[in-house]
Amino acid sequence: MAQETEEVDDLYLGRIVVGYSADGTPTYAGENTSHLEGNAVTAQGGTATVDDVIRQTPGASTRLNPGQPGVAVSIRGLQGQGRVAMTVEGVPQNFRFNGHASEGYANFEPLFLQGIDITRGAVVTAGGSGSAGAANFRLIDAEDIVDGQGAGGRVKLSYGDNGDDFGRMGAAAYVGERGSVLAAYARATADAFEDGAGNTVDNTDKDRDSYMLRGRYALTETQSLELLATRMNADYASNSYYQEMTTDLYKLGYTLDYSPAVNLTANLYRSVTDNEYSGSIDGTGSYVGRQMQTITTGLDVTNVSELALGGWMLTATNGFEYYEDVLGGAEGGANPTYGEAKNLGVYSENTFSNGPWEVTAALRYSDYSLKGRLDNELESGDVDIDETSFDPKLTLAYQVNDWLQPYVSISRSSRAPSLQETLQESFHGYGFFNLYLGPNPDLETETSEGGEIGVNLARNDLLTAGDRLTARVAYYKMNVEDYVAYVTEDAYTSVGATTLAYYDNIDGTTVTQGLELEAAYDSELWSGALSYTNSDSTPPSGYEGYELQPPETFSTTLARHFMNGELTTGATYSYTAAGVSIDSEEKSDAYGLWDIFASYEPTDNLLITAKVANVGDEEYLPYAATANGPGRTYYLGLQLTF
Repeated sequence: MAQETEEVDDLYLGRIVVGYSADGTPTYAGENTSHLEGNAVTAQGGTATVDDVIRQTPGASTRLNPGQPGVAVSIRGLQGQGRVAMTVEGVPQNFRFNGHASEGYANFEPLFLQGIDITRGAVVTAGGSGSAGAANFRLIDAEDIVDGQGAGGRVKLSYGDNGDDFGRMGAAAYVGERGSVLAAYARATADAFEDGAGNTVDNTDKDRDSYMLRGRYALTETQSLELLATRMNADYASNSYYQEMTTDLYKLGYTLDYSPAVNLTANLYRSVTDNEYSGSIDGTGSYVGRQMQTITTGLDVTNVSELALGGWMLTATNGFEYYEDVLGGAEGGANPTYGEAKNLGVYSENTFSNGPWEVTAALRYSDYSLKGRLDNELESGDVDIDETSFDPKLTLAYQVNDWLQPYVSISRSSRAPSLQETLQESFHGYGFFNLYLGPNPDLETETSEGGEIGVNLARNDLLTAGDRLTARVAYYKMNVEDYVAYVTEDAYTSVGATTLAYYDNIDGTTVTQGLELEAAYDSELWSGALSYTNSDSTPPSGYEGYELQPPETFSTTLARHFMNGELTTGATYSYTAAGVSIDSEEKSDAYGLWDIFASYEPTDNLLITAKVANVGDEEYLPYAATANGPGRTYYLGLQLTF
């Protein structure tokens, strides 16, 4: 058709889908999403931590507590208490706690990890409960092991000398004409590592084992079912206590691909996290036996329709998600052990494309309710909160030519107060000093309004035939109203003068803004990646000395391929500017780290990797971390697929 068209210089073939989200919805060109797959996830010779990978993604970081088994994602400086909607295979991760750490982690087995989707800014469809963005972690499935049909397996081993960090994973898979099944087991152990000065960093040891079973079955040519079940057991030390955690995740999915107008996905899920303080690290802890449990149960249904409207093509994504969190446990202290929160989101995202134009209009309706009870000398009675929000998003993109697409987007997003922020109760009486961590059932919903402007670039045959450069440059600014933070005031209780600390909506507008750059280059001989973020994110009202994220981060990776791509060697440099995190209240100096790595794939079934992390053996405190990072570490890895 293109060869037969002579009246116009260009013939546009309609919108090109550049990827799909966990719920099956398309990722549009105007969305600011990083899809990290394969080598991007197992970067630097297959031994990079999940925190490393995320921190080398523009606009994203993590709140780093090396004792914790989970991952706490920060997007554009906002994190904790649900500001970033973290999911594993689309299932919300809502286990949270107050103080000492991130106040929210996604718990999963890194050795099962296959991909990460990080979306910066408002998310309207499923997984859009956060105000800053979303992070979804995708796990291995049978098709990642078996090419075509048949049976196979995979063994993965990794070892790091700093702390005897040893990880191993085994998986068996079968793919048939109508379905597939996979079973996997992983275990990771490590002693405490040493920092660049040779000092042992306490409570950084690992003891984790995980299980996974998943399968798919095609009911008909258009319908299929998916089942996923995972369990992770972790023993760790954090926040002055030895702790034991078990996280279970169950998901039943259904898909119907009936016609261009009916492409339906539905998921029913349940996530259960149990955490217990099994002992005191220094022998003085009074909360040994503390138990905290979060049970999240939910359902999401999404339909994607493609329709022709005259000269326009419409892709409409409509659906809803509903989930509820139920807290349980004993001796929670600052962490409530009773409470229920329910979230309902109804959404419609509509993308109209006509030649070079792409216009996306979206709206999300959210309903949030919270129930609990307070019983203390300052406040008592039932808590019953119900709030609603309408959050729109509008994006306009224009394909100037085959490699350049500018876009502009404006949006509004919201985050309702969490159970932990609303219902915390804990008293610490020291005689000379009394501290009461109190509840606040009057918290208002955080709202974020603003937008971004940027360009997408994709160029083939740039330097040599067959190479490809992709890049995105974006400037964003978001104004956050009613930002929730800890505040203190003087009070008087039955024990005398008491400092009252609680979560409250701080006055003024919290502004987070910055410039993000993401680029990747790939050719037969060379590959490279570049990430840069420059931000200005300082909250008001007494928090002027803190930043929501590092003022500047930069990372670049350059790799050279040899022997027809079987051997790859390369290096990564990452830099983080000095700053004082509002989360950790710790000042970290600027630091830059070098890693060198290599991978060798003599056959399609065997991959051998090696890396030296922190080559210069630098002593450094990562931004928003509770302890120094590891010193020079030598890694070896092996992956065998059969």
